[in-house]
Amino acid sequence: RNVLYIVVGIVTFIGLITSLVTSYRATNYDDGESQASGIRQRPTRLKTWFRRKFLLPALFGRKHVQPLGYYQFPTRGQTLMVVGYVLLNIVFLATDFPGDGRTIKTLSDRAGHLAVVNMPLYFLFAGRNNILIWVTSWPQRDFQVFHKWIARVSTLEAIIHSAGYGYVAAQGREYTLESALEATVVVSAMLLFSVMSARKHCYELFLAVHILCAILFLVFLYHHLKDMPHHYTIYVGICSGIWALDRVLRVARLVITNKNGKHTARARIIPHTSTILLAVYPNIEDVGFAPGAHYFLYFPDKWCFWESHPFTALSWRPTGPNLTRAPPKPHKGIQKMRIVTTSSARRGPQRAKLTFLIHPRKGMTRDLLNRLQASPHQSLDMPVLLEGPYGIARPVQAFPTVVIIAGGVGISTALPYLQQQMSPNRGEITRRFLLIWSVRDGIMAQKILASINSLGLSFRSDVELKLFITRAKDGDVFRFPIGVKVRYRRPKIERTILREARSRIPGTPMAVVACGGAAVVDCARKGAVMALKKAAGRRGMGEIVYWEEGYGW
Repeated sequence: RNVLYIVVGIVTFIGLITSLVTSYRATNYDDGESQASGIRQRPTRLKTWFRRKFLLPALFGRKHVQPLGYYQFPTRGQTLMVVGYVLLNIVFLATDFPGDGRTIKTLSDRAGHLAVVNMPLYFLFAGRNNILIWVTSWPQRDFQVFHKWIARVSTLEAIIHSAGYGYVAAQGREYTLESALEATVVVSAMLLFSVMSARKHCYELFLAVHILCAILFLVFLYHHLKDMPHHYTIYVGICSGIWALDRVLRVARLVITNKNGKHTARARIIPHTSTILLAVYPNIEDVGFAPGAHYFLYFPDKWCFWESHPFTALSWRPTGPNLTRAPPKPHKGIQKMRIVTTSSARRGPQRAKLTFLIHPRKGMTRDLLNRLQASPHQSLDMPVLLEGPYGIARPVQAFPTVVIIAGGVGISTALPYLQQQMSPNRGEITRRFLLIWSVRDGIMAQKILASINSLGLSFRSDVELKLFITRAKDGDVFRFPIGVKVRYRRPKIERTILREARSRIPGTPMAVVACGGAAVVDCARKGAVMALKKAAGRRGMGEIVYWEEGYGW
């Protein structure tokens, strides 16, 4: 058991070192020194070869976030860690058996031991407040992959344990199997109901079943282990503590972010689309916003008020001296659930505003869309609770060349980085900032880009924004800020990344950030791999870093 934890600790330590190196570069990068020597940021050929062959690519072809059939395959880097962990469990389970004829019992004991030892890991990796996310700067999606695979391994070991002792009991020996069998059945049912189709089509039901099964599993397991030696019940206590601590931290975030009560929010449908623009007017000065931050939103006016879903914040406007109109009070004819907690003033100092872009799917977001479509002006005022922020701001300001690929509502991740680059307080390292935004409907792009009209995009030589509208109709007329380059086709994402990698300042690093739907981020990943192959790791070529914020299941 110690070896399993040591291996996880080593991997975490590597992630920590990588994160610290990236953070150091973000705060200590010397652009003049880099251009003069070309050595500091230049990766070795071996490192680049290993990243493009074994870490970054999708496992098969180009699909990673996109499912192959009914399954999402991990990246090659994730696969290496998963396979290594599985092999380690196999070695502990199936080697060095005693020659006393007790092979089945020994195998069952080992399987039960490993099943219990693996538990704290997959409980930790499942939480929103997993401390390893902040230690390693790895996205939560990576830990979700590890959570799934460790849980699968542990469940298989539990099945082997129960089946083995069932066989031993059938030979005439007396063993208490009831609680063990119940725990095994519950955890197996939880695993079967966690397939992607269940998560995608009935997420709230999946979540409720998952939580209920986890509680039942711990209860049955405790009764199975309480009379055994070696203090195995401590693992049940650790898992219960991890689960409880995550819930306590969630509640703490809710209390801190909503300490003055519910926030005012206005939701409206962007005309001629099904996309929802949600503006939240916080009643506190600071909500911890940073590029890439996401919040879990609760709508307490719904009967299922406990439901929450994560949304990436599109923009943040702090309070200011300028006058702004407060959201109007709802008409008497509107249901009570839509009453807004606002100040009595109709006009006053500029209110803080946190904006979200929501693409409705099923469940809570579909219900919100239906309510908006049924309202007179396709607009509703409502109370909202915020939990967050979560997520990690990538240090793109440390890179002379930055390429961000956004698809659809993925602009929520990309736009704050653009505004950061356009800010007067930005650093002077980034010399080339390219944002590629692919969107189906120009109406949504027109609405969102209107917010950057005052940034002076056309007067900046270091910033380029290319908008690709993929489903424009004849006769469509759009108005975009001066400086936005518009194309009516799909972007050639892979070629764009490779071209930028080849044309950057020699010897300088480049950051690629992908955010959006599955197809967009998978193309960006493939483009980053191509750039590593053809424009990195050689003489005079700098490093290429890839970060992904995929929206999927």
